Amino acid sequence: MLTAAVGLMSTGCASLAKDGDSGTASAPAPATGRVSAAPAANADGRVLGAEDAPVTVIEFTDLQCPYCARFARDTWPALRARYVDTGKVRFASRDFPLPFHRFAVPAAVAARCAERQGRYWEFREQVFQHQAELGRDPYSKLAQSVGVDAAQLEACRADPAVQTEVQADMALGESNGISGTPTFVIGRRVDGKFEGEMLTGALSIEAFSARIDALLSASQQTKP
Repeated sequence: MLTAAVGLMSTGCASLAKDGDSGTASAPAPATGRVSAAPAANADGRVLGAEDAPVTVIEFTDLQCPYCARFARDTWPALRARYVDTGKVRFASRDFPLPFHRFAVPAAVAARCAERQGRYWEFREQVFQHQAELGRDPYSKLAQSVGVDAAQLEACRADPAVQTEVQADMALGESNGISGTPTFVIGRRVDGKFEGEMLTGALSIEAFSARIDALLSASQQTKP
C-alpha cells in the first residue's frame, strides 16, 4: 500500500491554489492509494539507476514549481551521488504539471522532447535554472545550451502525442492521490508488487536518507 507523509507547508506546490497563484500555497493533504506501475526499463531516458536496485523512487514534478527547482538544486545532486550512482536506488521522473502553472505543460513537453535526444536531465536542469523565462518560450535557446538539436526539438513539441504522454503521467499521479509537487513515492517490490510511501515537498537529503536507508536495510534482511 502507498502511505503518505505530509510535506511542510513551505516546501511544495499544491494543486488547490487558485488560478494565477504563484505556487506558494500549502502542501497537499495526505493521500493513500496504490502505485500501479513502477518503472520497468531504462529505455525511458527519464529513469536513472540500476534496473535491479533494491529501492525505487518515483518523482512527480512540475517544471514551473519553485519547490521542484529547489529539490533539483539542493537535494538531487546528493541523492543521485549517494544512492542512484551507487546502484542502490532507481529514480524515475514523471510529469505532474499543476493547472495554475501556465507554462508547466509546455515545459514538460519540451523536456520530453529533449529526452528523445538523450538530454532529459541536462535540459530539465536548465529549465529549472531559467524558470523566470518560461513565459518567453526559451526552449530553443536552452536546447542549444545542452547539445539538443533545436529544430528537432521544435518539431517534437508540435506533436500532440507528446502532450498526451504528459497527461498520462498526470493521470497516473491523480489516480494515486497525488495533488502537489514535488511528490516522491519511495518503495520497493514485495512479493512482486511495488509498495511505496509518499513524501511531499522539497525535502532535505536527510529526509530521503531516513526512508531509503530503512528500505535498504529491510531489503537486506529479506534476502535468502
